[in-house]
Amino acid sequence: MVIVGVVAILALMVLPQWWVKKVFADHGEDHDDIPGTGGEFAAHIIKSFEIDKALVQSTEAGSHFDPKSKAVMLSDEYFRGKSLTAITVAAHEIGHLIQMEQGNSWLMLRIKLAGFAQELDKIGRMAMFFLPFVAIFTRSPAVSLAFAAINFSGILMNVILQLITLPMELDASFGKALPLLIKGEYIKPEVEHKVRRILWAAAFTYLASALSSLLNLARWFRLIRR
Repeated sequence: MVIVGVVAILALMVLPQWWVKKVFADHGEDHDDIPGTGGEFAAHIIKSFEIDKALVQSTEAGSHFDPKSKAVMLSDEYFRGKSLTAITVAAHEIGHLIQMEQGNSWLMLRIKLAGFAQELDKIGRMAMFFLPFVAIFTRSPAVSLAFAAINFSGILMNVILQLITLPMELDASFGKALPLLIKGEYIKPEVEHKVRRILWAAAFTYLASALSSLLNLARWFRLIRR
């Protein structure tokens, strides 16, 4: 059972990432019939929606939306690329910007919890680092359990954050980006199925992360119960 669990966790961590990279690469070739780059497309949408103080920037940290600076951050290949993946990823990140403008409840909740979850995760990691020394010097099961519980609370908050992120990502892909691309006629009808596949890939990594976090939480819950 232990081996099966380890294999399952590794599969959840590796296979989704491999599939996402494959989907993005399959549609990552630049096309002359795409009129602009991902960065230009994002800037055009921001201008057309008249979203105040929003930015589009290239980044090496991977495509994402930064709610603090209202910045749509696109990896350089998508910022400068004229591929279907570049346009779709840009639309997905623009979807988060639209969510923020509309006060999307999932996004607002995630913003509120993200800072707290980050700090709790740091405290939990520190607790796990000191746990062996605490166990040796105090020889108190209660104290050791308390330190383990601190780490468990950090993992639990991370799971909650992942579960909040999942519906937010799906809405950014299919509630915002896809209608934007179709209604604005930025994509041709014959490539809609490809765009849907890219949007699923954009959101799928968060599903994998949520499942992996749940497995990790279950493992720690079993350890604490012992």
